[in-house]
Parts: sequence; structure tokens; C-alpha cells
Amino acid sequence: MNKTEPIDAETLLATPLPPVRWLIPGLLPAGLSLLAGASKAGKSWLCLQLAQGSEIWNRPTQPQTVLYLCLEDTLARIQSRLFRLTGDVVPSRLYCQTQCGCIGEGLELQIEKFLFRHPETGLVVIDTLQKVRPAESNTSAYAGDYQDMSVLKNLADSHNIALLLVHHLRKQGDVDPFQQISGSNGLMGAEDTILLLQRWRMSNTAKLLVTGRDMDSRTLHLQSENCVWQLLEEETQEEQVEKTVPAYLWQIADFLQTQCFWQGTATELLTAAGIQDIQPNQFTRKLVEHYYIVFAPRKIRYESRRTASMRQMTFICDDCDGYDDDSDTPSANTSIPKESSSLSSPSYGEVYSDKTGTAY
Repeated sequence: MNKTEPIDAETLLATPLPPVRWLIPGLLPAGLSLLAGASKAGKSWLCLQLAQGSEIWNRPTQPQTVLYLCLEDTLARIQSRLFRLTGDVVPSRLYCQTQCGCIGEGLELQIEKFLFRHPETGLVVIDTLQKVRPAESNTSAYAGDYQDMSVLKNLADSHNIALLLVHHLRKQGDVDPFQQISGSNGLMGAEDTILLLQRWRMSNTAKLLVTGRDMDSRTLHLQSENCVWQLLEEETQEEQVEKTVPAYLWQIADFLQTQCFWQGTATELLTAAGIQDIQPNQFTRKLVEHYYIVFAPRKIRYESRRTASMRQMTFICDDCDGYDDDSDTPSANTSIPKESSSLSSPSYGEVYSDKTGTAY
């Protein structure tokens, strides 16, 4: 198949294509990947652990040859780490190298020569990326980053291997942890997979955030034991989001499923559901924020409207016993349609009632 020529959708759908090659199932696919973390966070230890080709974190792996370009270490240091990691088991398919050329200045040729001699190679690790970056040019940071990454991505894709780059973080923080990765957006834009190792200084625990084109985002909670990263817990993105949901919202959803139809103020709903010590305005904010996580999957529809004296909330549970699925309205004759797009955000009060007597 000629990648430089367009292909129509009918032909594409009728053409069998090989599946994604996983070097580590659900964690490291073939393609260009970036492992980023703070200095001395344990990235190199993690790379050596990934490079051994044995089962890791309940994920079976196939034996494969690995080239590890450990460009900031000496062979003596690598030997010392391997003694601690491997014990009596010798990773015979792991090759280490401490020097190589830069991108566009011999690196690609060196890797291709190795792949020619070892066609069974599945993983090449470059530790660190900055060691193979050429001298800065006159191009913009974005253009330079994207150009360098494109060269490496083409190399990985053409040989169907995983090419893992080890990189550093900026010192300043960011709300989005992936924005802490040093470099422009061109660096991340070309990557197929990004792994971010978050470890607090002097702590033996860390989080490995993983996202990519061929996988669902997930977080692995790790603990270092004798420099070996052990898996404590693994969460998908959906599970992480669910953890942010206050427990009282699930309690209210359970209550509403027993009611079929409920109407009243936020204060009345909290009382009816047996919820204490939660402000009504706090509840209505969290209700809207997590509506599509807690209530919509249970087919609980919600609408709010302000009257002269209160903000009235109306809930209908479509799956409730006694509710007529053939009718758009329950016996109370409410006007909420079944489409979830009917959700209207309440106006948030700051207290239980204001000076005009409006209740929440």
C-alpha cells in the first residue's frame, strides 16, 4: 500500500491491516513514545526494568531484543543497576551503548545498522533525548521540536518498533501535568504515547500517567522497592474521574431512583435523602458538574427553574418502577423531555435563603 497516495474508505475498510504491535500490552505500543519526569525521579531505573523483556505489572511480554542508549551513564553504572534489578536472571537480549550520533548526524544510521543485525528488535530506548538533539537552528522551537520528532517517528514506524525517548520536566508547575514536559507542543504533538513519571522528592512512591493514540489514558500508582518499581494500583481515566465525585451524589441518585418523580428545593432534597452538613448551593454545583457521571447513566433527568420564592428542582427517573416508558411525562405532568440536552444549570445561591425570601 502506497502511503503517499490517497485511499478511498471502501478500499480501506476492505483491506486487512496488521493490529498495533504491543511491546508491553496496554502500556507501550510500537511507535514513538516519550517518558518524562523530574531529574533523579527514577526514569532510567524504569527504562531498564521495561527493557528486560520479562512480565511487568501483570502484563505478559514476548522475548525481544532491546537497544538501550544510556547516554548519561557509564557502563559501570549500568552494570551496577543490572546487578540490582536482575539477580540471577541475565537479560541476554539487552544491548547497552553509551555514545551515539545526533538526529540527522548519524543516529538514524546507527540504529538501522543495529536493526539490520538484530531484526527481532522490539524496543530502542534513548536516554536522554537532549543528548541526541542537534545544535539549535534558526527555526522556531515548535518547528525544531516537531522536525526532530518526525525523524524519529518515521524511523520507529518504518521498522514497527517502539522508540522510547527519556526526557525532563520544566521546573515550573502547571495545572495539566503533561504541560510540564520541557519543550514546545511540537514535542508532544508527534508522540504516539506519553508516559509521565511523577515522584515527590525523597518519596518511594510515584504515579505513572500514560496517554496515547492507541490506548485509553490511565494512571499507575508505583512504589520503589530496592530500585524496582512495583505496581500498587492501576486506574483508568474513567475510574479517576469517578473518584472525584462526592459520595453524597451517589446517595442522592439512589434516593431518586426510588422516587420516580421528585420536586422541591435543594434543601428539601438533601433532607429527604438523609444528607447532612452539605450546603445547598454546594450540592447544586456538584450536581451539574457530575450530572453526566452520576445521574445521566441512571436515566435520571433534571431541570431547575426559579419561582418568586425558591429555585425548584425536578427529577424524573425513566427506569423507575411505575414509570410509563411510553409516556414522556409522569403523573405529575412535568414538562421535562427525555433528551438529556434539556438539562439546565441552576443559578447558584450562596446561602440557604436571601433577603427576598428565595429558598435554595
